Amino acid sequence: MLLSQHSSNPLEVGSSDPRNRAYHNEYVAARRVNGPRNFTSEEEEGTGHHTLTGYRNHLAELYKSSSLKPMQGDTPPMVDLDEGMESEDDIKSMDCPQDICDLDDADVDDDDAQGETDEEMTIHLKPPEEQQEIQLEVANLLAAVPQLSEDYKIVDRLGTGTFSSVYKAIDLWYHTKWDNTPWHGHHLPHSSAYYQSVAYSKGSKVFVAIKRIYVTSNPERIRNEISIMQDCRGTRHTCQLITAFRHQDQIVAIMPYHRNDDFREFYRDLPMAGIKAYFRCMFRALRDVHSRNIIHRDVKPANFLFDPRMGIGTLCDFGLASRIESSTPTHGACMHTPSSPEYPHGKPRSRHEYDIEQLKRMQREARQKSSWPSDRVGYPDKDTRPHSKANRAGTRGFRAPEVLLKCGQQTGAVDVWSAGMILLFFLTGKFPLFQSSDDIEALMEIATIIGRQRMERTAILHSRTFATNVPSIANEGTSWREFVERQNPGLRDVPRPDVRYYPYHPANTPSYSSQPPPSSSSTFDPPSRLQSPPMAHVQPTQDSHNEDIENALSLLEKLMEPDSTRRMTPRDALYHPFLADPSEVEDDELFPHPFGEGRCRRYHFVDEVTEEPCVLVSVDGHERVRRLVAGEGIAIGNNPCEFHMEEFGLED
Repeated sequence: MLLSQHSSNPLEVGSSDPRNRAYHNEYVAARRVNGPRNFTSEEEEGTGHHTLTGYRNHLAELYKSSSLKPMQGDTPPMVDLDEGMESEDDIKSMDCPQDICDLDDADVDDDDAQGETDEEMTIHLKPPEEQQEIQLEVANLLAAVPQLSEDYKIVDRLGTGTFSSVYKAIDLWYHTKWDNTPWHGHHLPHSSAYYQSVAYSKGSKVFVAIKRIYVTSNPERIRNEISIMQDCRGTRHTCQLITAFRHQDQIVAIMPYHRNDDFREFYRDLPMAGIKAYFRCMFRALRDVHSRNIIHRDVKPANFLFDPRMGIGTLCDFGLASRIESSTPTHGACMHTPSSPEYPHGKPRSRHEYDIEQLKRMQREARQKSSWPSDRVGYPDKDTRPHSKANRAGTRGFRAPEVLLKCGQQTGAVDVWSAGMILLFFLTGKFPLFQSSDDIEALMEIATIIGRQRMERTAILHSRTFATNVPSIANEGTSWREFVERQNPGLRDVPRPDVRYYPYHPANTPSYSSQPPPSSSSTFDPPSRLQSPPMAHVQPTQDSHNEDIENALSLLEKLMEPDSTRRMTPRDALYHPFLADPSEVEDDELFPHPFGEGRCRRYHFVDEVTEEPCVLVSVDGHERVRRLVAGEGIAIGNNPCEFHMEEFGLED
């Protein structure tokens, strides 16, 4: 679960969190045992305080628009991230601390270093109290997992949740110690995910996200998350698992750091081209994840790290993800089939597979109850009916109807509904829209829009009934198109190009130089690294804007289809007129197949004993078995995997 600085995350912990005292006590105990650590310049006598104060005041001048204020008088001790710097007045010439490593390269551009330094110093833009809190948390983490300090330099906290905390760090040995090929993958140069496969330039600082999973988390939940992230290696626009390890009862996962902005800061102003880029990335991620029989289950803005300047997004937080179940529940079996390659969202069962008279009787009883007065409505005092069990994981306001109805055969359609909800935010200009307190209220909110009849049909599909005597629930309901138009009367007003965002941001113009903008992370790259430089974007006209709106509304109707078997798949969404781009390569040609599928699948197999992925390769004319790690041996589109290029005559 990669938690960003998104304030939309309801699980974030404030500076007043009562755990701070426990962190502080553990920190003091760790200091007594291990002595002062070299990641901070804090000393008992306050050595370096004036230097840090001067530097922080200097940052305050640079970032006048932020909440950072110059320091005056005595302040709490903070993490000193500029230890070892040659000059505190010349930010552009900052070097990596000499006591850790020398990452300088004579060929690295000064502006590149500026961007890296800004990213390293983000902690100084936070209030002093929060800095101290982060310092204590980092000390606690390093005391609990000592080997972290040997390989990573933690520079900031990205977010805190119920089950984990995530920190930003510099990978000290990316260029010399690790084999990063498996998690980088082999995406093609004309793929939107090509940036994932390009190694960082020699001498650059590589930022990663370190996720500390709390010991209170269920062990099976931890195993499931790490296993799923391993299986998602090589997928597009998903947070890749670099490594994960355990020290006693502490679990730590390392992932790439992705620059992103809070959804609420840009969703009203993002140009239409930016909205298209947002959903192309999202549906490519969902297509790849679903093809591996995995449901994310918690698709929402806070779990999609989007950089509105570059138009690049990454799906993160697989803490609630699950495998697609192919078995049929013994009680309350749905009236649709499980997911299959031919029908990813299942299909309605034929009439001879269920008791049609029983369903009609259930509907009549439900409609009769809907006409009862309020004093007769309620639950039985002693309900003898068997309980329905189903996975209800997700976030309030984003759960699909089948999740609310406790469907026992859920598919990737639940993620598509959540993606449609995000598109609804963009089109209405309102976020959030649904804020129910429980599943019943959530069903009522949806029924208020789609109407009683569609909700009844949806319930029957999952062997449930829907009954309500609320008079505001109309029989026919309305379309999502009409709902959007009522919520946003200015929907068809042509917006002015906004140079803050993709595609009008200077980083996306042909004349843009190969220098990252200030405060960029090392994940930022000029267009030349991502793919061919984009052409200058023409400002939208009234006709082109109207066409985009019509296509967006058409896509919304298909994503927000309450019948999960008729809901659009991620692949179909990518070929919808709103997202399809005739000038780009078709998505099928860039799709990373699950291991064992694709052009060279006959050379792939899984060891029956060790369950390791293996491939057959030719060595000096003899066939040999090569054992792989997760992320290797992925065939993309019609191309073979990296081990079989020669067999298919594609070796460079």
